Amino acid sequence: MSLCCALIYGTLQYSPQEMLAPEDDQANEKRFPQSYMVGVVDRTYSDSGILEHKMVARSAVSYSDGAIANSEVNHPHVTIYGAPDTDPWQLSAKEGRSQNNSITLQNNVQVWNEKGKYGWVTLTTDELTIDTDQQYAHTDKPVTMRSERGTTRAVGLNAELDNGRIELLSEVKATYAP
Repeated sequence: MSLCCALIYGTLQYSPQEMLAPEDDQANEKRFPQSYMVGVVDRTYSDSGILEHKMVARSAVSYSDGAIANSEVNHPHVTIYGAPDTDPWQLSAKEGRSQNNSITLQNNVQVWNEKGKYGWVTLTTDELTIDTDQQYAHTDKPVTMRSERGTTRAVGLNAELDNGRIELLSEVKATYAP
């Protein structure tokens, strides 16, 4: 009789999932996508209706972790538009993550501007995070910057994409080609 009561009490007290899964494993439970998109084109406009940035991707998978929504993006290509008289910045990578107004590009990140203030500029790195509202990009990874004036290598970068200001943070080494 005692054994029977203990079994009934245990069944009512714990769900079968809790009995089978230890508490540590519950923190590692699988995330399931909220949506899956193919041929993604996402545009963001200012309050006055001016195109600020556009992201094109092969596919994107969106997840929602409570109040925070984020997406994993396959082959993203982002265009950041600055002042009307300047050429936009182009950014691409093999993969990326998007969360709110931030896009993190990873794996073979390429950044270029063909007709910037100082001529064409190309940047390559392994990871770059872009704040699309502020048109600001940064990384703490190694960066290679090529321009008409030469090649520069550094670790870390801060870039104000709206005005073309690029700051290389450390271990800066340049080769100047007049």
